[in-house]
Amino acid sequence: MTAVIVVEPASSGTALIAAAARLGVAAHVFSADRAERVVPPELRAAAASFTTVDTASANAVAAAARAVGADAIVPGFEYTVRSAAEAAAQLGLPHLPLEAATLARDKYQSRKRLADAGLAVPRFARITGSQDIVAAASLVGFPAVLKPVDGCGSQLVTRVDSLQELRFMAESAMRAVVVDMGCKIGQALLLEQYLEGPEYSIEGYIGPLGPRVVAVTEKLLGPEPYFVEMGHVVEAPLTPDRRATLVAYVEAVAKCIGLTLGVFHAEARITRDGPVLIEMAARLGGDRIYRLVELSKSISLPDVMIRGHLGDVVPTPDCKEALATCVSGVKFLATSAERFAGAAGIQKVRALPGFQEVEVYSHIGGTVPQLTDFRGRVGHVLFTASDRPTLDFRLAEALRMLRLDQSCIDN
Repeated sequence: MTAVIVVEPASSGTALIAAAARLGVAAHVFSADRAERVVPPELRAAAASFTTVDTASANAVAAAARAVGADAIVPGFEYTVRSAAEAAAQLGLPHLPLEAATLARDKYQSRKRLADAGLAVPRFARITGSQDIVAAASLVGFPAVLKPVDGCGSQLVTRVDSLQELRFMAESAMRAVVVDMGCKIGQALLLEQYLEGPEYSIEGYIGPLGPRVVAVTEKLLGPEPYFVEMGHVVEAPLTPDRRATLVAYVEAVAKCIGLTLGVFHAEARITRDGPVLIEMAARLGGDRIYRLVELSKSISLPDVMIRGHLGDVVPTPDCKEALATCVSGVKFLATSAERFAGAAGIQKVRALPGFQEVEVYSHIGGTVPQLTDFRGRVGHVLFTASDRPTLDFRLAEALRMLRLDQSCIDN
């Protein structure tokens, strides 16, 4: 039986297990299985096997994969893109070029590659210590955005409007020891030009003719100076010309980075001068975006990712490029309370037209982090509709019905 290894499935990566089952492929899960990487019992049960391994080590992943005898090694999260590619290369399995995997994980190096190729990027500079701050500020100017070169989920990402703010935020980030999914982030920072314009996520895959975009998502961001994603809508309401320009740019970026298999998730803003990249990742988009694409476009990106890593030349044999059949959206919940007791009204939300999902996260009974990144969100609702106004109404109605911080929770 054909078998794949999913390395550290988390966020949207958990959908790869079910995708493999749909395709008649055995999915073996590799995980460090500690702290944030503890694999839920239901996911462990759905896998063909479960192996505890140091997923940051390509050698360890390759050794364990050799024992399993898999046909592909698929990254289940942002931080395992490089180790999965390197392990697959050691075993002679389909894999991203190691340089491409590195570029997809390093925002500074990818900016350099794109700038050298003449593709639009914001002004940018790398900060690895206090000695770099003034030079970076002089090069980039203000306002600017400060972020780790290797993070995700908007962690340690903030707008800065002055040298004083930059110095404080950069030194605070570099002093902090932020470990996310076993990866220490923030040791090197990227300062880049603040971009004016609406922001979008762009989902695609690598096909026989190269990168191919399948969906553009409108991103709904929380208040600055942070950039917390509080909602997404597929398909984004763009004119055909603006969409075509964005798609052509992102496909050129993916080609320049060197992506040769699987899927990609990009983020960009459309400025008055055209689209400009925020990030390019060699993985599924998070925040339920893959599910929005599936509902609106009838394309399963987890299936496409599995097929691509198995070496399928045409990873979307059953998919037809078409206009969206509906519009789908997700909105995330936040609370001002320091401790979160839960939510009431869930059954009423489930009864609304177009309902797909409602989830309250595991903050219940605990302290809720400040809403500076994804960890400050406490749940989400996901709906579909035939048009955007109806979708907006349904999402608003669901948020109105949910009463947060109730001592009595209904399921």
